Amino acid sequence: MKFISFISIICITFTFNLRAQDTIEDDLSDQIIDEYRYLEKLKYVLLPHKGTFILPFSYNNNPNGKIPEESFPADLREKRGRFNDYLETEFQISFSILTNRNVFNTGFNTYFGYTHHSWWQIYNDDWSRPFRETNYEPEFYGRKVLNEKIDFLGGHLLAYDIGAVHQSNGEVQENSRSWNRIFTRVAFVHDNLLIVPTLWYRLPEGNEDDNPRMYRYRGYGNVVLKYRYEEHNTSLKVMPGTKFAGYELEYTFPFEEGIRYYIKAGYGYGLSLQDYDHENRRIGIGFKLADPFSYDPKDPKL
Repeated sequence: MKFISFISIICITFTFNLRAQDTIEDDLSDQIIDEYRYLEKLKYVLLPHKGTFILPFSYNNNPNGKIPEESFPADLREKRGRFNDYLETEFQISFSILTNRNVFNTGFNTYFGYTHHSWWQIYNDDWSRPFRETNYEPEFYGRKVLNEKIDFLGGHLLAYDIGAVHQSNGEVQENSRSWNRIFTRVAFVHDNLLIVPTLWYRLPEGNEDDNPRMYRYRGYGNVVLKYRYEEHNTSLKVMPGTKFAGYELEYTFPFEEGIRYYIKAGYGYGLSLQDYDHENRRIGIGFKLADPFSYDPKDPKL
């Protein structure tokens, strides 16, 4: 019931936003493609990928107390208090690099992407301010950006990707969390809404599987919805597992050119690898770098 209530509120919010402004779909499509084409022509440039941000204050009212607190003696835990404190700093660095253009004249460009996502217990002086968790996510994919708009589910298809990705938390043995997938994702615009669904297949790992129940919490894909209203951007990421689900809601607005104020709330499962099977309830505030969706060439400060 919690999941149903949460997603209902989000759907109402997006429905209200979609009705709040009647914009021209073609304008947003053209802006995203034009900005992407411009970045694509630059050599040796780190392109925006899955978002680069810092949340100096990120609060989780349900931190996982089992990992790695259970690894320490009880008397030490009693003396120092919680290893995973409620307040921490969260940041992500994510970029992609163009490796080849128009491979075999197919219109596909190939990219190497990397996403580094960390949760830092910077306020936890009793435990020497450790990095509680870091997720490492390299991927290689091909992308085709369409020169002609194609009608797709009532909108316009912009691009589609095919690739492979590895994700790991860099830990060993019992605390190790990793998986490998092949995936496909598409991006299309409907009015002022950018929709990016991703489907994946997890490559089998045999008897050495670190996460045998991953499909129950992360499922076979996710979907990201991004909506732009003037200088305000909202985003919803839905991660439906076969039994549980997770959600991330984001809101940004301009701070300075290329930098935006950023608020992110997360609820449910699968928000990180180490805690993929632990329910999280998080909210954070900070800053995020702009990307082709949030950039408006008519008003660069956005």
